[in-house]
Amino acid sequence: MKILLTAMAAMAETGGPSGRCRTLATAFKNAGMEVATCLAEDVNYKQISGIKNYFLETPMPLGLPKVIAKRLFPIVQKLGISARKEVKSFDQVLYFTGNIDYKYLKHSVENIRKAIKDFKPDVVYSEFNVSAIIAAKIEGKKLFATTSYPTQHHFANNPKLSHGLNKLLQEYGLPQVESALQLIDFADKLICPSIPELEPIKRDNVTFCGTFKRIQNAEKKRDKILVYMGNGTISPKKMLNSLIKNFGSSEYEVFMASKAFEKNDIGNIHIDKFWNFDTLLHEAVLFINHGGQNSVIDGLIHGVPQIILPGKVFERKYNAQSIADNNAGAILSPSDLATNRFLNVCTNLINSHEIRHNAATLGKKLLAAGGTDAVLRELTN
Repeated sequence: MKILLTAMAAMAETGGPSGRCRTLATAFKNAGMEVATCLAEDVNYKQISGIKNYFLETPMPLGLPKVIAKRLFPIVQKLGISARKEVKSFDQVLYFTGNIDYKYLKHSVENIRKAIKDFKPDVVYSEFNVSAIIAAKIEGKKLFATTSYPTQHHFANNPKLSHGLNKLLQEYGLPQVESALQLIDFADKLICPSIPELEPIKRDNVTFCGTFKRIQNAEKKRDKILVYMGNGTISPKKMLNSLIKNFGSSEYEVFMASKAFEKNDIGNIHIDKFWNFDTLLHEAVLFINHGGQNSVIDGLIHGVPQIILPGKVFERKYNAQSIADNNAGAILSPSDLATNRFLNVCTNLINSHEIRHNAATLGKKLLAAGGTDAVLRELTN
């Protein structure tokens, strides 16, 4: 079997789709399948050893000209403007990142069609890549696509953003959509990298595969607090100042990952652009994060209580509420960082055996769902 995988591209740091794509590509290759990718070489791109990557253009935010977008976007991130913008649906994510801009769609669909014609896959696998869904339908290829509860059309959508998309669909003779999220309905099979307890999607063609990761279960001393806020949720400087105020010189070693800072140690607070959280989470008493799906699931499989600051992003707000509803963590707002509430909630979670137990229980269910093996079974059925 031959599989072509592609993921949503963006100038911003958004490691979920591309990371899952790399994991799946490696798993498929190890299972004896012929695998290729069509991934944009954006900030999230990492080459996969032994797997050919076809060219895919990187979208520019809001569909702006490249020369303007490359200058404007770093300024927007540095000033924290993106953190103040409310994002109500995945349509808006696709719009802001430029993924449903008409000109980009035109180029990227043709990029993927070219890869399909050259590689001749049996299956096209889309990690939230709209262009891949369209290209697969045009070329008559079987289509697998990743889904999640908050990216469903009925959860939240914005039809006003679909003009360019529908123009392109009309040109290719494909059905019009109310929003880009309805394109997911084009898929023959949907894969949800979660479990029903967290994302209760009720569709016949959905497979819940839990996490793609496998971890060592040997318990270690827990004396660390980990912090990762991703992109566009809260100012890295604001978070760091709160950590210094509340946990400086505490009994815990605090590890903060942020591309906004150079590697540095401020007493017991350690800062770097990247930490191996797969190792550190197994030694953590608390995980403070932005509510991205990968972060939330990583925390659960290691049984770590979470404080989530989702900001104004719909998906992160959903994930945060799901964790709170399952009593595996708590939700805070950016304004809480400057108050006593932040430290009080952190302390309560660290000391709660019930919350740690609930997190560990959800983590075991995520690990038991099958991961890449579950996806492989669906591909070969």
